[in-house]
Amino acid sequence: MVASGPRVGATQPADRPAEHGDSVFVRGLEFEASHGYTAAERRATRRFRVSLELRHPLRVPAQSDRLPDTVDYRRVCEIVVRIGTESTTRLLERLAARIAESIQEAYPRAEITVELEKLAPPCPGCPESCGVRMTFPALR
Repeated sequence: MVASGPRVGATQPADRPAEHGDSVFVRGLEFEASHGYTAAERRATRRFRVSLELRHPLRVPAQSDRLPDTVDYRRVCEIVVRIGTESTTRLLERLAARIAESIQEAYPRAEITVELEKLAPPCPGCPESCGVRMTFPALR
């Protein structure tokens, strides 16, 4: 009988993610900004929360212990806050896409999932948050 799947003790090339996927994540990053569909929303400042997952091979940095070999989550946080606060968008979808595009300029091999929440949005029923979750494939 032939066993399927990787053999025990087998290694993968260092430039490929593990079978279940290596990732770097940032959870609960917050900033204040004026995004929203209505003019009234864009005049007011609200809090936004972003969580990210960047699927990227991590075997090399696990061996090298060098920051240039991985995704620098401090740099990712700086990008998110800059994009989130420098201009306004009407839709969260557009803001999430701008965040992902900017991160992929620095990390084109990363597949990125952006979860973007508007905290305490002006909606009936007073939800804690409303938002979007979008995944953007790696550029190469």
